[in-house]
Amino acid sequence: MNTKRAAITDVAAAAGVSRSTVSNYLNHPDVLSASTRDRIARAIAELHFVPSDAARKISSGDTGTIGYIAFEFTNPFSGVIADAIERRALETGRTILIANSAGSTRRQLEYLDLFERKRVSGIIIATLEELEPRLEEMKRRGMPAVISGRRSSSDLIASVAADDATGGYLAARHLFDIGRRRIAFVGGPFSVKQVSERFDGASRAVGETAGATLTAVRADERSMDAGFAAGVELATSGSALPDGVFAVNDLVGLGVVRGLVSCGVEVPRDVAVIGFDGDDISAVAAIPLSTISVPGDLVGETAVDLLLDELGVPGGAFPTRQRIVEPTLVVRPSTVGDAAPIAPPSASGAVGRSKTSAS
Repeated sequence: MNTKRAAITDVAAAAGVSRSTVSNYLNHPDVLSASTRDRIARAIAELHFVPSDAARKISSGDTGTIGYIAFEFTNPFSGVIADAIERRALETGRTILIANSAGSTRRQLEYLDLFERKRVSGIIIATLEELEPRLEEMKRRGMPAVISGRRSSSDLIASVAADDATGGYLAARHLFDIGRRRIAFVGGPFSVKQVSERFDGASRAVGETAGATLTAVRADERSMDAGFAAGVELATSGSALPDGVFAVNDLVGLGVVRGLVSCGVEVPRDVAVIGFDGDDISAVAAIPLSTISVPGDLVGETAVDLLLDELGVPGGAFPTRQRIVEPTLVVRPSTVGDAAPIAPPSASGAVGRSKTSAS
């Protein structure tokens, strides 16, 4: 039994027409005569031909599939964004292929190659690396991309990211507002733009506060284990214990709390700790973590919308937008003890969930 799937060339031969005529039958049947349509229909039925929707979409330049390269799924915040990207893609009638680079530049580049070979319509990538030159090359070949989680350094590549500097400011400002003055920033590496901008925002709050200091404690991995090690280091180094900690993300913040408590330090009486991202896990910890919350659902939805904007313009060559999502302060017992969460203080730069700037 011959199980070979019939191709469009087989249909053309059986109907006595050209391949392009069969293509017209599948995509623009109104341009063909009734007799030609009948011949092609009979050939399709006899050969049990199944048209390839993917092939037709590839020929039109739009496969209906989006490729998403996540940075790391060990962070719950990444899962929130991925879920929002998939949900928004499905709402717009598209499918999504998801890959996890696990923070590896090599894997990011390999997945970019793979998705381009698979002819996805476009790519969303969460990256800490400066991949803009590579993404510009792909765009010139007809493969648009959007950076998620970091503002693009190129006007040709769209992006959606949190206002990390404002978030850092809000975190430090909250610690100062509750009376803390010796702040340690736990995170790294500072070559990562998001890390440096969060530190810079905290530094701005220091400059506004008499007697305030800010020191950096390196934690290059954004994990609970790295935070735990930093918390133990702070508690046992012999140096003066800070009275506040701003952790680069919630996982690090939760680790810092665990490390401090394991050494007999009370949180928040001795040290108040605040994180960044707004992970659900931070709200249900033994000591719920105050945090700078970023709406991950909005980040994911916006990334898809930006990509669809690019796909809607012939050739993909138009001034793209850089979307900035505003973070908010969420106060929990890691900074205010057993008191009920309080309303966040107003701060310059927090003007809503998102804002757009033309590139």
